Amino acid sequence: MGTITLRLPDDIHQGVKVVAAQRKISINKLYEEISSILLRAHNAEMRFGKRAADGTPEKGLAILDKLDKYFVENQK
Repeated sequence: MGTITLRLPDDIHQGVKVVAAQRKISINKLYEEISSILLRAHNAEMRFGKRAADGTPEKGLAILDKLDKYFVENQK
């Protein structure tokens, strides 16, 4: 497990403390959760970017057409 020292403006640090207290978790756990969310979002963005670069507009439109057809057929 890694250790970091983080410098924050006092008002942001105070806000982080409040959020952690409201969630009944430690500041450390809050930063762990925030970091995990950021990493998942970044990984999804990278995967999406790669897929977009490998695709074509025609493939994308064909997928959207399939989705439209699916939702029309399954509307209730």
